[in-house]
Amino acid sequence: MKRAYSFFTMIILGVFIFTGVGKSQDLQETLTNLSNDAAQAYVSPVISAFGANLNSGWVHKSPSSKVFGIDIEVGIVAMATMFGDKNSSFNTNGKFKFNQAQALEMVTKANLSSDASINEQFAYSLSQQEFTVNISGPTIVGKKDDPIIVDFKGADVKAGSTTKHIGAQPYIIPKMGFLDGMKAFPLAAPQFSIGTVYGTMATFRFLPSVKLGDLGKFSYFGFGLQHNPAMFIPVPLPVDVSASFFTQTLKVGEIFKTTATSFGIYASKTFGWGISITPFAGFAVESSSVDVAYDVNYGVAGSAPTKISFSMDGENKTRLTVGASIKLALLNLSVDYSLAKYNSASFGLNFIF
Repeated sequence: MKRAYSFFTMIILGVFIFTGVGKSQDLQETLTNLSNDAAQAYVSPVISAFGANLNSGWVHKSPSSKVFGIDIEVGIVAMATMFGDKNSSFNTNGKFKFNQAQALEMVTKANLSSDASINEQFAYSLSQQEFTVNISGPTIVGKKDDPIIVDFKGADVKAGSTTKHIGAQPYIIPKMGFLDGMKAFPLAAPQFSIGTVYGTMATFRFLPSVKLGDLGKFSYFGFGLQHNPAMFIPVPLPVDVSASFFTQTLKVGEIFKTTATSFGIYASKTFGWGISITPFAGFAVESSSVDVAYDVNYGVAGSAPTKISFSMDGENKTRLTVGASIKLALLNLSVDYSLAKYNSASFGLNFIF
């Protein structure tokens, strides 16, 4: 079976374009080896790329300045956000808690006792403590074989009335580069646009709600507006211009939710008729956020799983986009590239009615 791109890409690509690769639990199992602070640093590149993708591909021209016109487009847009070398590793200070298996490994390495049952008690004692440590290694997009290193400063552990000390040593979590050097994060979504009323066009992205097994119900909806103010300007403008607003929400059960919003200004100019080309450019202010929640079982008999949850904002705040679309009869092809903290590209295929 092919390895999943990640928990997030499995959800989106699996539902959007049905790639059907890997297991959804793979990333969750990886994250159970990390604390909340380390998990946030670990997944940060994917969180930012996810938001950058969602805010991509909405625009491929400015709407015409018509009082009323029938402009309908139905198609799909594919996006990809690029990763650089700086996104492949992290180094952070934060809280860390050993699970039972990790704690037993530390106790065994320290050779505290030759009695397995006593070592289990020492391990339990260690797993109940939380430490402030430095954690470094590959992010989710790092090399597969690279380890994450926890700079453990040592601790006292107990077994009954006996107390012993585990000395300072690095704790190594092997093979943590989940996406093994992935260079770009892909995404795809259906898109529907309709206009034009007083220079305004509406665009939608949506999929029907689907139950994804134990993950919960998947839901996705986005919409936005583009308005050409030339409707109310008495002097003809040399290009079509538009102001835009787009927003969307994607949710999977109680474990994953993301929102993205974009405000932008765009300009385009169409050359030709029937077969035509439309260069366009724009500047947008954007934001995105992701809420993640998952359970960690620390391996202690009789104990309930610990809920780990966090919210993160995407790093992209502004973007400059350039691109072009080509109209061939009833088919419109578009491509663009956006410069931002995380650069992204998109390709659109739309049928015009």
